[in-house]
Amino acid sequence: MRGVYTAREAGFTAAAEGLAARGRVLMTARLIAFGGAVAAGVVWEVRGSGYWLGAAIVLVAVFVALVLEHRRAARAEAWQRALARANRMGLQRLARSWAELPAVRPPAPDMRAHPYADDLDVFGRPALTQLLAPVASPTGRHVLQQWFLSPDSPPAVRLRQDAVRALAPELDWRDELFAVASDMRAVPLSEIDAFLAWSESPGWLSARPLLMWCARLIPLTTIVLAAAQVAGTTDRALWLVPVVAAALLSFRFAHAAHDEFNRAFAREGVLHAMPSLLAHTAAAPGDAKLLDTLRASLQTDGTSAADQLAQLTRLMRLSELRFSSMLHFPVQTLTLWDFHVLHTLERWKARAGRHARQWLHAAGEIEACAALAATAHDHPDWAFPVIDEGATRLDSKALGHPMIPDDRCVRNDVEVGPRGTLLLVTGSNMSGKSTLLRALGCNVVLAQAGAPVCAESMTIPPLAPFTSGRIRDSLTEGVSLFLAELQRMRAVVDAARGMTDRTLFYLLDEMLHGTNTAERRIAARTVIEHLLEQRAIGVVTTHDLSLADETTIAQNAVRAHFTEHVTRDVTGVHMDFDYLLRPGLATSSNALTLLEIVGLARGAGAAGSVSGNPDWIAPPTAP
Repeated sequence: MRGVYTAREAGFTAAAEGLAARGRVLMTARLIAFGGAVAAGVVWEVRGSGYWLGAAIVLVAVFVALVLEHRRAARAEAWQRALARANRMGLQRLARSWAELPAVRPPAPDMRAHPYADDLDVFGRPALTQLLAPVASPTGRHVLQQWFLSPDSPPAVRLRQDAVRALAPELDWRDELFAVASDMRAVPLSEIDAFLAWSESPGWLSARPLLMWCARLIPLTTIVLAAAQVAGTTDRALWLVPVVAAALLSFRFAHAAHDEFNRAFAREGVLHAMPSLLAHTAAAPGDAKLLDTLRASLQTDGTSAADQLAQLTRLMRLSELRFSSMLHFPVQTLTLWDFHVLHTLERWKARAGRHARQWLHAAGEIEACAALAATAHDHPDWAFPVIDEGATRLDSKALGHPMIPDDRCVRNDVEVGPRGTLLLVTGSNMSGKSTLLRALGCNVVLAQAGAPVCAESMTIPPLAPFTSGRIRDSLTEGVSLFLAELQRMRAVVDAARGMTDRTLFYLLDEMLHGTNTAERRIAARTVIEHLLEQRAIGVVTTHDLSLADETTIAQNAVRAHFTEHVTRDVTGVHMDFDYLLRPGLATSSNALTLLEIVGLARGAGAAGSVSGNPDWIAPPTAP
């Protein structure tokens, strides 16, 4: 994939540079044409020759044509640079260059209360969502947030998987989607919400039919009376009477009418950027049932959503006459222009406005599917998981952490379940326990969002993930680390009790390490027993090997471990990790060896080294 992205970026960049060079030539030609027109005009003014006047007119026409052509070249250059940037971000995704990739913001500043978003780095930087193609529109970002935070039903996810498969090979269309949607990046969700609130609200003028009839009859009366005076039927300016009536009517209702225009058109960012995005998403390629449904949602009464919004944009231009102090007053008093434009606007709202929310949501879903499709394209060896309502366990082959680059990602076969059992993982520091938990959690989140997973195969029942790994105390709330951990454990247990249509899937990393060993063992055993009683499935990591000897845990736990390899030579102590999951309990620990490596052991000589995977994801701690 790197070769594909590299070649495409180079091609689009070369095209952009060519257009930039053409733009510079056009700019020079513009200046020459403008200067020539001015010079010809001066000569004509001095000599009065018609030849020079004709030359000046021709050069002005050439100047206007060059301005228009220069604008087209600038737009084409911007388009090519956007396509180049889309492919450059493909390379950045493959390299896991988190600092260079755009981040998907979480729906709330603090996601610690969410069952898994904070522990699994779903949002922010670095983040799971940075593996996807960027989603520019606010509605697309909102849809993506919901998919990652609130899993849909398995049938809905299966439909989404089909759409993602269909869009994965459509690289040209997805690059163009990024370029088209770029204008939406600066439009806040609040602006879209305000536009939708207006489009779904009742009309102001439609609730005043008498006012609309006056707006029709008064200009008609003005025309008839003016025609009568011109024809000589009367020598009195009776047409001034309806003109005065129009002025009084405008004065009385101008503020309310203009408020309606402001409500509709203050969100010009929506009207500027959305039509092209709606048109492009409506042309989404691929044969998938979900795509068919979404494309159909972008049509209303046989007219595309993009054309409907284009009509609204034209009405906005007509309403802007109110900003011209010289033209607005005479046109308004003669025709009651504002009321006719407002009537047409409210007819649009009655016909199409109630569908606007459906249009934006459908476009957002297609954009979000395209973002997941980029992941499928970038990683053709990743599998689409099977979400089986009849499954009782998570079963994965060659599962790895999706945020670790493929060339450094160590994969393991992992099975969790059936219900009422757990996978107990032990091992020394830095051996891979925490990374295994995050690999499982991230892949489950990807699976239930409709994306492929970092595995050769994966089958899961509908799961409700719940994690406990990054616990923080709170000085302002007076919550100690141990109390914060207990509160999280209580939330996990309560969630398991409330499960009906899903299986709780817990990932608990070094439970309750904020207290002494004896009490931690008792508390951890109590929590695990509650989860086993509630028929949940999950993974628990621990350094405490004696936890595996607790009766209930020993009967219901599958034991697995990671280990390290230590060597000593004249250069010091060396520790290596292979991050392979092995059956049974850990048979070694490395805390004292690490102490020796960093030079803190009594009698320690030269510092040693630790090797293995050098690029653990930050901010998560090393396993």
